[in-house]
Amino acid sequence: MIEVSNTPAYDAATLQERVRELLGRRVEGERIYRGDLAIEVHVGNLSAVIRELKEDAALDMNMLASITAVHWPEEPLEYEVVYHLRSLTRNLFMAVKTRVARDREVASLIDLYKTADWQEREVYDLMGVRFSGHPDLQRILMPEPYPWHPLRKEFPVEGPDFPVDGYQTDAAGKVSDDGFWDGAGEKPDAD
Repeated sequence: MIEVSNTPAYDAATLQERVRELLGRRVEGERIYRGDLAIEVHVGNLSAVIRELKEDAALDMNMLASITAVHWPEEPLEYEVVYHLRSLTRNLFMAVKTRVARDREVASLIDLYKTADWQEREVYDLMGVRFSGHPDLQRILMPEPYPWHPLRKEFPVEGPDFPVDGYQTDAAGKVSDDGFWDGAGEKPDAD
């Protein structure tokens, strides 16, 4: 059973020092904002850095709370992928950020955190960031033939120009009729 602490093991400045000791020059940038530490690492170091944060006994970043991404279209490395890590045993939180170009991939973290599976698929689906080594990188929210990634900045606010029901119907032909709209699932009135 995991022993949980209500009090953080370190304040943000002490956490920052421990991360500096552990990772050294692999930390390309760091910031404490509103009491939370965020570090930036090169995409090539990402997997090793996060593994060390997870396996270090003093930090024990044993939970991947979320993965998200930000689109900066004017930047050469236009995607910023952000990992929110949590230590349940030490009551610590931190973010790890990396930048990647549109034509590059980020290493999947499924071997470290099972929760990375669906989170990486969501970032791929909505932003178009690809994760190398992911066993099933496919869309999770949008239908497979959908050609856009709706959270990119170039996605039109009004939505793309396509026929009204072009992607609102079963474009892939994979949905089987369950009879719901025919009233098959309704219960008869009890009089």
